[in-house]
Amino acid sequence: MTTARAEYNALTPARSTVLERAREASALTIPGMIPDEGQNEHFVSVQPYNSVSARGVASLAARSLLALFPPNLPFFRLQLDAATARELGADLGEANMRMSLIAGTAYSMMEAVTIRPIMNEALRHLIVAGNGLVHIPLKDRPRFFRLDQYVCKRDHTGNFVTIVVREQVLPSVLSEDVRAACKVTTSDTSDEKPIEVFTVVRRLGDRVEQHQEINDLVVPGSQGSAPAEASGWMPLRWLMVPGSDYGRAHVTEYIGDILSLEDLTKAMVQFATVASRIIGMVDPNSGIDIDELMEADSGTFMSGYHEKVKFLQLEKSQDWAVMSTLAERLEQRVSNAFLLRTSAVRNAERVTAEEVRMVAEELETTLGGTYSVLSAEMQLPLVRRFLHIGARQQRIPALPSAVHPNIVTGFDALGRAAAVNRIRAFLADASQMLGPQVAMSFINGEEVLKRLGEGYAVEGLDSILKSPEQQQADQQNAAMSQAAVAAAPNMIKAATDAAANPE
Repeated sequence: MTTARAEYNALTPARSTVLERAREASALTIPGMIPDEGQNEHFVSVQPYNSVSARGVASLAARSLLALFPPNLPFFRLQLDAATARELGADLGEANMRMSLIAGTAYSMMEAVTIRPIMNEALRHLIVAGNGLVHIPLKDRPRFFRLDQYVCKRDHTGNFVTIVVREQVLPSVLSEDVRAACKVTTSDTSDEKPIEVFTVVRRLGDRVEQHQEINDLVVPGSQGSAPAEASGWMPLRWLMVPGSDYGRAHVTEYIGDILSLEDLTKAMVQFATVASRIIGMVDPNSGIDIDELMEADSGTFMSGYHEKVKFLQLEKSQDWAVMSTLAERLEQRVSNAFLLRTSAVRNAERVTAEEVRMVAEELETTLGGTYSVLSAEMQLPLVRRFLHIGARQQRIPALPSAVHPNIVTGFDALGRAAAVNRIRAFLADASQMLGPQVAMSFINGEEVLKRLGEGYAVEGLDSILKSPEQQQADQQNAAMSQAAVAAAPNMIKAATDAAANPE
């Protein structure tokens, strides 16, 4: 039987190119995110000369986190398939309410284990390295593993077949039974050295099995199994590469501009360093005492000719202008690549809100492909995992096959936003061409409000909009009020006549 260590070493060569590219991207953006071999994440061999890429990584990760996991808003909902929904008929409303409660419980479980910091770190690594591994155990807190801590093998459909994780653990944190079974010796000194622990995860049909090994021996009690769709192991990719076990990073897509900006910034810093030196040149035939000139205080009067003393100048202002212009263009292109909106909006005195909105929408739609990958490999497995954990802990019931989770953020939100913009543009054009009153006479206002509410993913839309019965009651009340107002003059006249002619 192949040991976990041997399997890890066998899958390492397929990861080498991806890992090398990830380390290069990390060195240009956030040094230490993917450390060099034999170094930890706090060691930085080379510091970048600019921070545009680092700021872009942080901004894009935060933007993606808000888009995928908006605060105080569940990013998924449970739905019934069409056939089951038709069979329920009038009971569909009660079923939707119960599914909403189940989804809310699962979402509360995610918030309880603080899933957002893990996902934020995962997104940062996906942007820079293109790959990352998230593990959500049944009881402990979620964990994230860097690309250099695991290897992965996928099948032709993109699903993982084998994952082997290597991590360092101190012997003192292991139980006595584990140390005895795996032949781990502890040191009495304070200089305790960590040992390697390998975790093997395999997909076998519709199940995922896992176990751990220390010193090529299986750790007692480490064996586990879970449904494949509810597995706690999620090997993530920023962009999927067909036929590859690993994904491609966002930084890799724009490495040319990032590398050019880094080299140009380095040259400009060196140029400025040389230009900042102050060196005076004195005519040797002027008879001026250099020592006396150097020791003179500010405001001192000295005899001599000023043209005999000059300061050394580079006289390369034109070269500096060329570098500065190119650096500005590169910085704008890199900023656009990371969706920094401040660089995308034109620099002008009057920039309309509609122009800013259109630029923001254009930037967001560029992430549509990435959101589709993250929806399938991050959000859906995350929801299924917590639904499985909730069922295991008996906090929620086990869901039948007719109920399935549906992601409502990320790529799905982009589609709804596009639908809302089409409705907005249609109403604006109709009002402009026909006039507001004529246009509204042809438009079903209730249906427009429903479409807008669905596009904005408004919760409880049925309770916000009035029902047909409520609208009819309001119309009757309005008619009665108008009738009362119309009858008021006659009532006043009758009362006046009665007062003037008492019987």
